[in-house]
Amino acid sequence: MENKLIVYDKKYYTVMANNIVKGKQEMTLSEARLLRLLITQVAKEHKDLKTYTCRIQDLAKFLGIDAKNLYRDVKLICKNLLKRIVSVETDNPKEPWKSFQWIQLASYDGNGNITLKLSEQIAPYVLELNAWFTQYKLENILEFNSFYAIRIYEILKCDNGITRDEQGEFSYELDYLREILCCVEKYKYMHDFINKVIDTGVREINEKSDILVSYELKKTSRKFTDIIFSVSINGKNFIKRKNENM
Repeated sequence: MENKLIVYDKKYYTVMANNIVKGKQEMTLSEARLLRLLITQVAKEHKDLKTYTCRIQDLAKFLGIDAKNLYRDVKLICKNLLKRIVSVETDNPKEPWKSFQWIQLASYDGNGNITLKLSEQIAPYVLELNAWFTQYKLENILEFNSFYAIRIYEILKCDNGITRDEQGEFSYELDYLREILCCVEKYKYMHDFINKVIDTGVREINEKSDILVSYELKKTSRKFTDIIFSVSINGKNFIKRKNENM
């Protein structure tokens, strides 16, 4: 079957099942951006996963990075993506969780083109989704400089589903967030997790995405145990992008 060319469109939607959004994910920012671009290529009417090819030079331009750096790093990015797994919870008490790879193929033709394919295990989480899924425009995460900003944004999008002018509050146990963000070992102290993950993520989301986020911490005894996010539409960025498209 002939490979399809990747279409570069920031207005395309990344669409994933909720349980994969809430799954344990760990990767670099570059890997996350490339993976989500690949997921945007999956159309609603697709019955199976396609294989996609893109020119490294075009990919660098779309992501706003130096082409020389991407030529240098793309092999490592792709090799690492082949090793990355996501762990999700299931509704089956006899098999409460499962883990699988994000992609099953990555290749380079020696002429500036890379070819990628999502893993078959991912198919149920990105194909023919009619309920319990999360979607957002790619443009809302492309300018993030932190993988944690992408993940916090996705988790909040997964839970809020808000429309314009509406607001929502969403509470999470901090230990739960540390686990699904794969920060348990990296940030063992809660203040480091809050400063380097939560604060960084919230700041980027507010500056660069379609939502505004604030939070407050809740203590149990003397220990911070929960975080409550307040989410609303970022009208400033909404108007800015509307004007850019006129």
